[in-house]
Amino acid sequence: MKRSVLLLVAILMLVTAIPVAAQEKPSLSIIWFEWPPCNALAELVKSYEEADITVTCIPWGQWHDQIFTDFAARGGADLPVLDSQFIGEAVAGNHIIELTDWMQENMDVETYVPAALTYYGEYPLGSGHYYGVPMIADVMVLVYRTDLFEAAGFEPAATWTETLEQAKFFKESDLVENGWTWFWCGAPACGDQLQVAVNQIIWSWGGELWDPETYAVEGVINSPENAAALEFSRELYLTGPEGAGNFTYNEVVDGMCNGTAAMTAIWVGFAASLVNPESCPQAENLGFAVPPGETEHYLSLGGQPISVSAYSQNEEAALEFMKWLQSYDIQIEWVKLLGYSARTDVLASEEFQSAAPYNPIFAEAYQLVKDFWNLPEYQRMLELQGEYMNLAVTGQMDVQEALDLIAEEHQAIIDEAYPDGPPAQ
Repeated sequence: MKRSVLLLVAILMLVTAIPVAAQEKPSLSIIWFEWPPCNALAELVKSYEEADITVTCIPWGQWHDQIFTDFAARGGADLPVLDSQFIGEAVAGNHIIELTDWMQENMDVETYVPAALTYYGEYPLGSGHYYGVPMIADVMVLVYRTDLFEAAGFEPAATWTETLEQAKFFKESDLVENGWTWFWCGAPACGDQLQVAVNQIIWSWGGELWDPETYAVEGVINSPENAAALEFSRELYLTGPEGAGNFTYNEVVDGMCNGTAAMTAIWVGFAASLVNPESCPQAENLGFAVPPGETEHYLSLGGQPISVSAYSQNEEAALEFMKWLQSYDIQIEWVKLLGYSARTDVLASEEFQSAAPYNPIFAEAYQLVKDFWNLPEYQRMLELQGEYMNLAVTGQMDVQEALDLIAEEHQAIIDEAYPDGPPAQ
């Protein structure tokens, strides 16, 4: 008996002498699309010590399909970065976990822009159930030629109506070829470019895309307010370059940088290229302001949320990383890498305000954000809106006819998907 005890003591002494470092860190993976913030995130996560994190940045055109193909195979990244409109599709498929209680316990939720939490993660809208938290915030900023505005005696306008007057002036003047240039492309390959542009005009005219409480589209999107907003969009389009009905972000940036346009509004994610004299000859002449409103003042929400996959083998580690990522100190590091935060205390910080000349504008504009449907049927509805609104803006279809067709076809999609009305919350 004594010999057995001595042997056990010897074994315990030997075991305790083995270095604890033998324990391995968990491995986590993140997937996003290829653009500078994804590469910046890859740098940021190098400072996280609790897990080994791999960030994969894939082409934008493959982004949605890759994530949902992985979901269908019950695999993929632990932490997918989705678009805000993908949330409904992901929740309906039980592909991501609910974060509602976790957010209350691990995030300073009261410091976030409320609309950001709603549109980046809540489903159904108004339910109080959250499935994503902000990865990167984004909103459009007005970009204008300061030299041309000075020559014309203009200041950035507070209303769309005044903005149109300025755009018409420049189009008819000898100062510059075009007044307003924009990404009017409504083809499926252009994603939501035209839609996010026109939506903020619709909302500022007091219109809506649908009623999220009743799921009604008929009588909502084809309202008199929206017809007026779309007629206005057509007039604004006519102050731009020939062929702008096919313009994407690239052509808009080119128009501002090559000196052929007086103004636009574009996501702040593109602003860095606009202030770089090496890539933008007009950089020193470009100024920034909050885009206008009208009877209301709303701007389209940009940016994306990050979620936790329901198929992650390291859910606890993923949530610990999310807690780290959303902390004030790390959000400050994120904005230093030219990421953008939805936290109001970060947006008000000296570090953020001084990081770029357009950041103070961003902080003001981001308070005005609004988003459209995040239903699982989002993609079908988006493509119809883009097709018909592009035809209306470019003068190939009557405005009211375009809105009536959108209303009819959107309502048919929703009624087929929800024959018993909105899903229970």
